[in-house]
Amino acid sequence: MLRVFRENNEGIVFVTVLMIIIIMSILTISIIGLNLSQIMLSENEVERLQAEVLATGTLFYTYANQASSSPGTSISMTETLDGKNFSVWANVVNPGTGPFSTNELNISISY
Repeated sequence: MLRVFRENNEGIVFVTVLMIIIIMSILTISIIGLNLSQIMLSENEVERLQAEVLATGTLFYTYANQASSSPGTSISMTETLDGKNFSVWANVVNPGTGPFSTNELNISISY
């Protein structure tokens, strides 16, 4: 009976094509998964850079506010960049305790 199965090669093409299709499907799914993870990492990096630029702008805005005739100790605002909302808070704390008797500034951004 084993001799009959060894000499019968009628299904070998089907099995070979089936294995190739399975391997190509696995490779395709893995490539799509890698591309999606790279897209998510890139989007997170863009949002982080936007938040960093907003923090720098808030620093200069707070500096200009402190140089005005009626400086405030707290600034809060909401900015929208590329359809994403960023909440910005800047607080001047502990007057005169920073380097060279300057005021400390805390800037927080959430998105």
